[in-house]
Amino acid sequence: VVPLVYKAQRTLLSGLVNSTGLAFALICVVMILILRSPLAGLLSMIPNVFPVVVIFGGMGWLGIYVDIGTMMCASVAMGVAVDDTVHYLTWFRRGILSGLDRRAAVRLAYERCATAMIQTTIIGGLGLAVFMLSTFTPTQRFGLLMLILLSAALVGDLIFLPALLAGPIG
Repeated sequence: VVPLVYKAQRTLLSGLVNSTGLAFALICVVMILILRSPLAGLLSMIPNVFPVVVIFGGMGWLGIYVDIGTMMCASVAMGVAVDDTVHYLTWFRRGILSGLDRRAAVRLAYERCATAMIQTTIIGGLGLAVFMLSTFTPTQRFGLLMLILLSAALVGDLIFLPALLAGPIG
């Protein structure tokens, strides 16, 4: 039975890795279409993959085992980060179209959506943190990792994205 369970777990894990890659590719295509520029779409993906790269990279560096419960978190976190990125970029674009320079448009976007982004992160993070009370270890890890990933996504969207937009690449 153990080899069968091991094989099933490895197959599920590789499927989750593939689906995370597919989610990234599809989100990237959508961002390119929304922003009407391949370069802008690719650059907008940087803050979206930031939490996944940093947290999962840190887990790998620390030798923390990635199981099915933790791998599911990557796609979910990327989806939440994309929502916040689109929200922020919408307000940034409105600022640019109203004649503001990039720095002023970054400030406008920050003023308009930072509070909402913080609130959704707190609500979603605490809602998912309830899973940490489970007696099932993968569910506990899912709850903890989602709280950490959502926090990292917020950092990516409220610190990293405005820095990109205000800098020379923006």
